[in-house]
Amino acid sequence: MRDQDKTKEQLVNDLDDARQRAAKLRREREDLNAFTYTVAHDLKRPLSLILGFSDLLMEEYATISREELRKELQFVIQAGRRMNSVIDEMMLLVHVRDREGLKITSLDMGDVVSEALDRLAYIVKRRQAEIVAPDQWPEALGYAPWIEEVWFAYISETLRLGIRPLRIMLGATEQADRNARFWVRVDERNLTTDQRTRVSQVCDSFKPDLVQRIMEKLGGQLGVAQREGRCSELYFTLPSGRNFD
Repeated sequence: MRDQDKTKEQLVNDLDDARQRAAKLRREREDLNAFTYTVAHDLKRPLSLILGFSDLLMEEYATISREELRKELQFVIQAGRRMNSVIDEMMLLVHVRDREGLKITSLDMGDVVSEALDRLAYIVKRRQAEIVAPDQWPEALGYAPWIEEVWFAYISETLRLGIRPLRIMLGATEQADRNARFWVRVDERNLTTDQRTRVSQVCDSFKPDLVQRIMEKLGGQLGVAQREGRCSELYFTLPSGRNFD
């Protein structure tokens, strides 16, 4: 009788393990499907731009002016850089699926932000944008390469507004729950009504799949803040370094 009870217990344990493995495989399959769709979607637009401008140059090369040629090539280069950025993001997304062995440390957020801004320097110049960041940042825990991608995604999304000139403000606040909140805002003081409407639409258009996965792995959150019913900032939170003993 005792042996039968042990056998039943073992069967129950085996069934639980099987269910857990099946659920894990199902989640991984869903992640893979989402990953495949994201790759195809994000690469299609810049690739179409490269092909389109290349065809145009082939057809009009003999008659196009040097200035027009330079402008067309700049579009091709910009699209190529976007493709390279997408590929980097996708490679990082694969890495984000597994946190095992990940070393969480106190971040030097100033350095992390600087790395993201270096990658965006070309676009910032093209969009006639000004980026304002504080000299001091609150302590926070995380993994620097991933948080660099978060800043890159947030600032890139804001730059896509196409407003010129554009003043983007970066900052952080220490919250009552002892988490640090990092944010990106647009200085709206000199914007037209139409431009302010475009800023408010960022909250609806921003689909940060990569950022969502990163925050889940690092124990943080992401979101949008609204003021008077309008989008006022994109933000993410991280555990404060002061919680880490």
